[in-house]
Amino acid sequence: LAVIYEAPDAADAALYAARCRCLRPRWRDRPGALLDVGFLGRWWVLERRLRDCDVNEEEFAALPEPLRRVRPRRHLRSHH
Repeated sequence: LAVIYEAPDAADAALYAARCRCLRPRWRDRPGALLDVGFLGRWWVLERRLRDCDVNEEEFAALPEPLRRVRPRRHLRSHH
C-alpha cells in the first residue's frame, strides 16, 4: 500500500511552521491533499487520469468518425 499526498512544505524545509507538528495541517483540514492510493502495483486515480493524456481531441475533431477511433488489435501492431 502506498499513498501520494500534497505536502504544504518541502520535507527539508527549515521553517518553524514546517517542523512543528502542532502547526502542520491535519488531513480533515485539507481534503484535497490526498492525490492517489497505490495498491497491488496500481495507482488507482492516476491511471484513470493519465489515460490518453497525450491525445489532443481538438486536433482530430475534423477527421471523419472512422479515423478518430483506434482499435488496439487492428491498428497498433507493428508487424502488419
